[in-house]
Amino acid sequence: MAGAAIAAAQPAMASLLTIVDLAFHAAERARSPATGARIVRAALDGYLAAQEESIAGAAAHLVSLLPPGATCLTLSSSTVASRAFLLAHRRGRLARLVIAESRPGCEGVEVAARMASAGVRVTVIVDALAAAWAASVDACVVGADAVTPRAVWNKCGTLGLALGARAAGRRFFVVTTSDRLVPAPLARRLRVPAAEPEAVLTSPPRGVGVASRLFDQTPLALVTRVVTEEGSLTAAGIRRRLARRPASAWWRSLGPISA
Repeated sequence: MAGAAIAAAQPAMASLLTIVDLAFHAAERARSPATGARIVRAALDGYLAAQEESIAGAAAHLVSLLPPGATCLTLSSSTVASRAFLLAHRRGRLARLVIAESRPGCEGVEVAARMASAGVRVTVIVDALAAAWAASVDACVVGADAVTPRAVWNKCGTLGLALGARAAGRRFFVVTTSDRLVPAPLARRLRVPAAEPEAVLTSPPRGVGVASRLFDQTPLALVTRVVTEEGSLTAAGIRRRLARRPASAWWRSLGPISA
């Protein structure tokens, strides 16, 4: 089925599961294929139309949680987190941003360039320093590819950063839009795909294997708050919210995503 293929295309990204689930729920109400097509199209158009407002709302809620003149530490590239940092800078809530380089893609370096061009004071650090650097900032802020009742799925290195924040007694915020929040029936379809080993070593020495992943999972117990356009939630609040969100019955007719 097309929905399963779409979800499997990026199996660590909850937004695709949400889009397919939205389409499934809409189609369940249809009495004919033609009606179903119209209902699904309207549902998806509504989803897309709400994205800009959702991003802006989540960013604003995150900014309200930062102290004036804060120093924040982040990694990777998140549209919502970047919007929040720019807004915090304009409102005097962000004095400095520290960004881990975010290998293997090094998208943290690209984010640093964009932030600097907007006037934000930025420092780039190597990934291995991120956990230790948490003690030197006011808060750690990351985006999310998925938030489940148990964990945050995000760029590899997020778990280490969360552990560093916990050890240092610093707040660890996850800022994202609510379409990345998925209930247990959909969360079971998430997978962490292997990444290309060439990004680590192009020519490994004889007898040396290479393993690489782009995502890891951070237990919600390590997260201070998950911030969305709806507000900020603790781990218990996330679980309560997701318990109220049913997944479409159509998922049960599909086989699991291959590992």
